[in-house]
Amino acid sequence: MGEYKFISKENVEGKTIVVRADLNSNVENGELFAGARIKEHAKTMKFLSEKGAKVVVLAHQGRKGDEDFSPLDQHAAAISEEIEKPVKLVKWSEDYVAAIQAMQNGDIILMDNVREFDDEEKEFTPEEASKLERVQKIGSVSNMFVQDALSVCHRSQPSVVGFTALLPSYVGPVLEKEVNALKHYDKGEKPCVFILGGAKIEDSLKLIKVILDNGKADTVCVGGLFGELFLKAAGKKLGEKDKFFEEKNLMSLVEPAKQLLDAHGEKIVLPVDVAAVDDDDERKELTVDELPTDYLVCDIGTETAALFKQKLKKAKFAVFNGPLGMFERYGFEVGTKRVFDALKSGKAFALLGGGDTETAIEQLEFSFEDFSHVSLAGKALLTYLSGKELPGLKVLQK
Repeated sequence: MGEYKFISKENVEGKTIVVRADLNSNVENGELFAGARIKEHAKTMKFLSEKGAKVVVLAHQGRKGDEDFSPLDQHAAAISEEIEKPVKLVKWSEDYVAAIQAMQNGDIILMDNVREFDDEEKEFTPEEASKLERVQKIGSVSNMFVQDALSVCHRSQPSVVGFTALLPSYVGPVLEKEVNALKHYDKGEKPCVFILGGAKIEDSLKLIKVILDNGKADTVCVGGLFGELFLKAAGKKLGEKDKFFEEKNLMSLVEPAKQLLDAHGEKIVLPVDVAAVDDDDERKELTVDELPTDYLVCDIGTETAALFKQKLKKAKFAVFNGPLGMFERYGFEVGTKRVFDALKSGKAFALLGGGDTETAIEQLEFSFEDFSHVSLAGKALLTYLSGKELPGLKVLQK
């Protein structure tokens, strides 16, 4: 990881600053549920505003054609409420250059969803992106660019890389915390323990291969759907849950998981027990030797949680990505909660990431402050941990 310029160290009074934030949140039936991303990026806006900057925010919500694709008026209202300061939404159809030029020190405007532009989803070099009309226009009336979201840095999209070719570019406060946390990973602090769960098992499979092949991780504990995949790879039949693997076309992932077990079996810690939903809708624990079961497996068992906690005791650096069961279902939050407790009280630098992980932290009544660092990035974090370069970070390096 290179060296960066941090906006927190600069004098920004009177400067017009373009901030790329990630406000992408849950939108259901047209209603926004403001989560951690909005709360965290709102702090950046408030910080810059209080230092006398004119703050122009760029962000997206969903993708064209998806149910959660929406304008950002509710986002502007949510930020405004969070920081107790007006945030003006400016539409792309308006004269947005005039709107920016009319700003006073401390003003904040949020430009509407950048993904209204079809080319926002395409990949560009910084020079190519800097020639797009909206980038040119906003760049011409701005002084600085601030990237504040690790979660968009794995894409070389116009709002991510375009302004870096036109303006002095900086790392924002949210991204600064991410970058500092990732330095621990880059330093190769050992022993390094990964705990991988969640439902994005294809991404996790790519990650586990890289971190074991290159010796980044000493131990990888697998839970949730990901752990169940490895149980299948070890020759276990799950029973009812096998149907889910077939329905979701996940059977093709069993063979690559088996190859990983053959190559790195001693470093991969599989569940020794699971919890399933019995006929009374209650939690029923079964050892893996009692599988297959007609009941639906929904969590790791308490013995597995204890085993994972044991592995964490020796760790200097720990990564948690993806819950270890259906934590939102009463009685099946046990595995995730117990491992959170171990990460909270342990000595390891604990880096937690993934959208579902954020939700689990909130629902299980933990706070971000309980852990060394909670990343707001999902795919971008996995990409970084896999050792790949993130174009959005590369363009910010001095």
